[in-house]
Amino acid sequence: MKFVRHLLPIVGWALLTLGITAGGLALYLGQGLRYVVIAEPMWLLAALLPLLALCIRTYFSPRPPTMKFSRLRTTRRIRPGLAARLVHLPDGFRLAAAVLLAVTLARPQSSRHTDRIEHEGIDIAIALDLSQSMELGDMYPNRLEAAKAVIDEFIARRPHDRIGLVAFGSRATTVSPLTIDHDVLRALIDRVQLGGIDGSSTAIGAGLGVALNRLDESDAESKIVVLLTDGKHNAGGINPDSAATEAKERDIKIYTVLMGSHKFGTDGVDPAQLERIASITGGFAYTAEDRDALRTSFMDLLDKLEKSTIEGQQIRAELFHLLLWPALLLLLFDVGLRTTRLRRFP
Repeated sequence: MKFVRHLLPIVGWALLTLGITAGGLALYLGQGLRYVVIAEPMWLLAALLPLLALCIRTYFSPRPPTMKFSRLRTTRRIRPGLAARLVHLPDGFRLAAAVLLAVTLARPQSSRHTDRIEHEGIDIAIALDLSQSMELGDMYPNRLEAAKAVIDEFIARRPHDRIGLVAFGSRATTVSPLTIDHDVLRALIDRVQLGGIDGSSTAIGAGLGVALNRLDESDAESKIVVLLTDGKHNAGGINPDSAATEAKERDIKIYTVLMGSHKFGTDGVDPAQLERIASITGGFAYTAEDRDALRTSFMDLLDKLEKSTIEGQQIRAELFHLLLWPALLLLLFDVGLRTTRLRRFP
């Protein structure tokens, strides 16, 4: 069949080229060859696409003769030259390059040279009060915006910690799970506004409960909750003292910050409860009547926080460049041969 006669030389040149490339890589890697692994093996199926495209092109559009002779006897006297024997070489180079690119996408790696990212830090869940009283202006421009600004600065000073945010009013919700991507976290905090959840009451217990649940996802040795509120627990659901006891059992410390200028005993606050929550867990209770005091509280908190080693994702040495450069070189050879010595006419 003409189809097979056209296809076999191209595939033959491609296999020869791939064999030479594989041999060169084996010599280069030496004993390291046994440690080569494929990170994305599904991409190896892409190597079938150029072969399929070649079969379709060869079957439906075989190359016609490039020159016609009036006498067959004349053509029989002509022996095929080097160019005629290499006529399928550019197609072979192109097929081999496509296969190499597919293997490149599969991300070959060396399991011999691995590293694991480690950083010093702790896991922190911040529970932020979004009750209606956070709109009061005793902290410029209001309590919520002052809290957001100080939290943002706190996050900037803890670059190696995983930090999450929980917001609570009459109920509690997760704004961000624990994350090391602080740019995203800070953007989410910037978007927090009053009215996003029902702020008619203050469910401190629910806020602590959700924060503890977020820390359940942590494998760090040190875990803390930072609770910012301007009121006392006056909603149903989880009792804050019960949440503190649960935190102690999980070896989680709670640091509380009471925000705003209050007349204790007459302004709907219960500093004793916040002190009790912190004391039960081995944390500390702060009182911040203005923005400067709030910032000072967080700076002191930074000094108190412990550090622990957190292991990150295991990283293997990438080897895709060892296939990418031969593939690009084969494509250059393909173009060069097609436009010079093996150029077809017409």
